Amino acid sequence: MQASKFSGKESNAEYVSTKTLSNENHQLQSFLNENSLSSGKSIGKHLVVAGLYSLAIWWISTAVIIYFNFQPVVRLAFFLTSLTLAIISAFMTVKYRDDESIMGTYITFTGALFVWGFVEVSFYTGYIVGPPVRPLFTIGPSWEAFHKAVHRSIYHEMLIMTLGLTALWLFRKAKNKFGLYTFFILWFAHQSCKLNVFFGVSNTGSEFIPDTVSDMAQFMTVTSMNWLFPFSISLNTIVAYKFIRHVKDLAKPAWQRIGYILVGMMALLALVEHWLLVLPLNESLWDVVVPYIH
Repeated sequence: MQASKFSGKESNAEYVSTKTLSNENHQLQSFLNENSLSSGKSIGKHLVVAGLYSLAIWWISTAVIIYFNFQPVVRLAFFLTSLTLAIISAFMTVKYRDDESIMGTYITFTGALFVWGFVEVSFYTGYIVGPPVRPLFTIGPSWEAFHKAVHRSIYHEMLIMTLGLTALWLFRKAKNKFGLYTFFILWFAHQSCKLNVFFGVSNTGSEFIPDTVSDMAQFMTVTSMNWLFPFSISLNTIVAYKFIRHVKDLAKPAWQRIGYILVGMMALLALVEHWLLVLPLNESLWDVVVPYIH
C-alpha cells in the first residue's frame, strides 16, 4: 500500500516536471517564432530584447577576454577553449546561413561574434601574433613604426583575412547574411581602432595589454586627436545608420528586422569604442575588471 502511494506521488511529480518543461519549451519556441510577432507591441519587445542581447554579449565577452588574458596559469586552456568554441560557432553559423527565422538570426550573429572572439584571444594570448621586432627608438607614428607594427602582427592579420575571405565565399549566396555582417563590422572596428591608436589618441588602452604582447605598446601614440579619427567616426556612423534604418521597415520580415538591430547595435557599440579613445574619461567600460588583472 505504501509502495503504491509512493509510486503515485512519483508519477505525479514526473508529470508536473514534464508539463513544466513542455511549457517552458513552448514559451521559448513562441518567442522565437515569427508568427508570434503579429502586433507592433510584440515586435517592439523583440527588438528591445535583441538590442539588449547585443549589448550584453558584447560587454561580457570583452570583459571575459580581458580578464583571462591576464591569467597566465590558464592561458593555454583559455586559448584552446576559445578555439573549440570558435570551431563549433563557425559550423553553426554556416549551417544556419540559409535559415530565415529569428532563431537562425541569433545563431548566425552569436556564432560570428564567438569566431571573432577567438581572433582576439589568439592575439592577446600571444599564440597567433607575428615574429618579434627590434624596439623603436622614436616616438610617434612613422613609416618605420608602421612597418614594424604590421610585421609584429602579420600572422594575426593573415588569420583575419583568411576568415574574412572564407566567410565571403561561404555566404555569397546565403539568405541569412547576419553572421557575415557581424564579422566584417567587428573587423572594420578593430582595424579602425588600431590605426587611430597608432596615429594618436588620448586613451590608448595600454593598461589592457597583457605581457604576451606588451611590446605592441611602443606602436601607440598618446595625443589629443589625429587626422584619421573624424573619418573613422563618420564612416562608423554611416554604417550604423545603414543597418539601424532597416529596423523601421515594416515590409521586411521580423527575422531580418531583428538581425538588423543585432548588427546595428554592434556598429553603434563600435562607435562608442571609438569615442572612448579620445574622450577625457577617467573610467572605461571595462574598468570593473582592471583590479583583477593588475
